[in-house]
Amino acid sequence: MKPKALIIANIEAFLLAPLTAAGFKFSPGQLAFKRPRHEFVQAIHFQANRHNEEHVSVEFWSRYQVSSRSYASWHKARYGHEPANHIVGDTADWNMGNWQFAGIAGKQDAHHQLVDPAHRATVMHGLRHNLHTLALPWLERLSNWENAALCLVEAQDAHARACDFYLMAGQQEKALWALNEGLAYWKKNPAASFPEEKEAIALRMEKYFNA
Repeated sequence: MKPKALIIANIEAFLLAPLTAAGFKFSPGQLAFKRPRHEFVQAIHFQANRHNEEHVSVEFWSRYQVSSRSYASWHKARYGHEPANHIVGDTADWNMGNWQFAGIAGKQDAHHQLVDPAHRATVMHGLRHNLHTLALPWLERLSNWENAALCLVEAQDAHARACDFYLMAGQQEKALWALNEGLAYWKKNPAASFPEEKEAIALRMEKYFNA
């Protein structure tokens, strides 16, 4: 069986039933599960290694994303154009705290590897456990404007977007805090400064806080 077909077969065998029961729909062509959650869409994406080879490597990893078209509509109404994307939060499995990959013969893998038939069930059971204990709670936590904003500020990333998320949550003071955190970050890290982010922060300071 070709690597992609083998990955799909194992996803369907081990993950399709529990994720379908949780409200997700699977798209084999996209290697993705998605479900609506109020204003949000939660997605689980599987990415096959492009260097996979039959009987040699059947490797893949997963990404988790929350998006919302509500943000696009809100952004267009406030600023006259849609944001660059609809993403609320996005992470890969290896960036998720306590994520464990099942290794072969004591070796710790960096991805999910299905080339060994005797090891596939172990890999997929481990992935299913990680999904239920780590990934699904992460998707739920990020399907909330205030939580999503805090995650951005804690990651020192997209402070202007964090401000927007706080405003959508009705948290005016926290929105100002996010912008001030952004200004402080760029002051301490001028080499990492992106002019468009500074401009976005300045726009929101003037628009919402007369600063």
